[in-house]
Parts: sequence; structure tokens; C-alpha cells
Amino acid sequence: MKVFISADIEGVNGVMGETHWSSQGSAYDHARAWMAEEVNAAVRGACAGGASEIVVKDSHGPGTNILAHQLDPRAQLISGWGPLHSMVEGVDESFGAAFLVGYHAKVGTERGVLSHTIGSTVRGLRLNGEAIGETALSALYCGHHGVPVVLVTGDDELAAEAQHFLPGVATAVVKWGLNRGSARMLPLAQGRARIEEAAAEATARAGSIEPFRPSLPLGLELDVPSAAAAALCALVPGVERTADCTVACSCGDAVEYVRMFRVLLNLASTA
Repeated sequence: MKVFISADIEGVNGVMGETHWSSQGSAYDHARAWMAEEVNAAVRGACAGGASEIVVKDSHGPGTNILAHQLDPRAQLISGWGPLHSMVEGVDESFGAAFLVGYHAKVGTERGVLSHTIGSTVRGLRLNGEAIGETALSALYCGHHGVPVVLVTGDDELAAEAQHFLPGVATAVVKWGLNRGSARMLPLAQGRARIEEAAAEATARAGSIEPFRPSLPLGLELDVPSAAAAALCALVPGVERTADCTVACSCGDAVEYVRMFRVLLNLASTA
């Protein structure tokens, strides 16, 4: 079975602030190494659970955080960003399972460590009326290709969010948020051991987990930072301005949802 791993950095154990997640931060080199080690723990677990091939998508910032020589040689690496700018771009019907490693809770989650959704331009994102973050957004794209997300790793608020949208998903909690900028964290080695164990179990039972496939059409609602941003987004055919700083549209499937979200996000960021 092929396993796809999407890796972010904010949910990685030890990562707590801009000094870690920014490539300009003084502790970034430590954080990117911790990120690679958590991905390697997931790779070891996937192999123990029966994975025959593993592809890792670097999904934070520039998409070039994981150094190739630090990655387990049993895994292939996708660096940079494709045309959809999706955190799971590269997944397709040939994969049997997906992991989301180092993810974080959606924007507005009070105790979610470094909680946000993609970036500061997104003040809220909803799918069929329900607030979602990067976990559900990635699972939506995977589900379009029939691939279930079977493992999510990060903090405790992320775990609760994932379990809400993805029944049966395994979670590996490596830190517990006190607020957005503070957390109690496991020792690094213990956190990686927890990820490896959860990855092995999740891979072994991947066949029992259903892909995330909400009912169609998919309603997209996006809250943006300003009325000017909303007015600009509303110029896109099919997009309606539903409040001063909110736009909405209907999408035929998950790929259209991801594409439209990316278009609206890019427009809003220029306003």
C-alpha cells in the first residue's frame, strides 16, 4: 500500500513561535530538523504497518523545510508548491492512506498552538456551513481521490478537530496548548515514539477508514480581512458577497473548492 504524508511545522513538538516556523527565525534550523524527525517517525511506522511506498509532501511555508539527506531513504520527497498550492498536492487514486504530520488547529481556536488557516488573510473558512481548517481542507482533497486520512499529529486541539471531521482517524498528540502561544510538550523522543506507534496502527487498519467526502455541491464561505478584499473577491463569476467581509460560492467537487479557495485567497491578499 502507498502512503502519502503531508507535513506542516506548527504542530511539530517543540515548535512554539515565529522563531521556529519562520525561515528567518533564530531557531528555525532546530524546528526543521524536528519536523524531519517526526516525518521519519511516521515513515518508520508506516513501513511497520505494511506500507510499500511512501511519498512526503513538504507543506509549510516555501515547501523546502525538509532537507533531503535528513529524510528516511524509504520515502520520496515533494518540495515546493504545485499549481493548486495544496498541502496534499501529489496525492492520487494510487494511494491507500494519508497522514497529516505536524498540523495545527483552525483559525480562531483559542488553545490551538499557533492556530491559523493557511495565513493571516483567512479570518474564517467554512465548508457546507461548518468552520474548517487545514486538516479538513487536506482531507477533502484526499477524499476526492478516494484516499482516507488515517493519522493526524499535533496538539490536543488539533486532535479533537480531526476526530470531529474524520471518524476513526488515529491521532498522536505531542503537545497540549495553554493558549495560542504556549504549550506543555512531551520530550522529543517520546513524541516521536508516539507518532511511530500510531502510524503503524493507522496503516494496518487503513482499509477500515472511509475517505472524507461531504455531500455535493460544496458550499465555500470565506471571511477576509476587509470590505475591500471582499469586494474584489466578489468580482469572480459565481462568487457572492454575503456580508461586509465574507464571500461565498458553490463548488461542484473538492478540486473546484480548492481551486476557488486559492483564487479568492490570492485576490484577498492583494486588497
